[in-house]
Amino acid sequence: MMAKLSFTENQKSVLKLSRKEGHRSWGHIRLNLIKAKIKDHHLIRQNESCCYCNRNIGGEFRMVLDIEHILPKSRFVTHMFTQRNLSISCKRCNMNIKKDDISFLEHPLAQLPNRIFRSRYYKFIHPNLDNYDSHLLMYHFQRGRTHRIIKYEIQNNSAKGKFNYEYFKLDRLERNSFDEAQGATPRIEIKDPKISNLFSELKSNFNQ
Repeated sequence: MMAKLSFTENQKSVLKLSRKEGHRSWGHIRLNLIKAKIKDHHLIRQNESCCYCNRNIGGEFRMVLDIEHILPKSRFVTHMFTQRNLSISCKRCNMNIKKDDISFLEHPLAQLPNRIFRSRYYKFIHPNLDNYDSHLLMYHFQRGRTHRIIKYEIQNNSAKGKFNYEYFKLDRLERNSFDEAQGATPRIEIKDPKISNLFSELKSNFNQ
């Protein structure tokens, strides 16, 4: 059971106003303290790990960590501050991969039920509705200060674990960690989403 995140009456008024103004209000300065509270809360409950790739993000500069809207706020503005719809992710998983995509939902948008926060409606491991380790385990091996290897293992042939592994391209993280451990140049992923999308299109056309 998730610990409840509480807000003051003034903060509740701010949340109500922001919800009314729509998802673009997310960047307003009046939400800074509220977002800091949300970030602190979820970092603690996630053991300072990304909700999707499970890598440790505790050492990262706080400003580069994203408050993740599992259902994108641009499409689900009523759930912009719903606790079960919020988590913390790394930039890679949020901005470079998931973005505003909703293909991870089991049903088309028009067929979604009102009570959307049920594990069965999500193809990937939901940060607040599922136990990550029951579907996918991340092993982190380290020898000395520089040799770190990441390996993921799908548990009990879990469909969610498999989808999570493929959707968030976790094999790339594995390969990069092996490259680095052997002293080779890692196959660093393209950070700019626009360039990354263009590269994927070119690769797809080349393989046809």
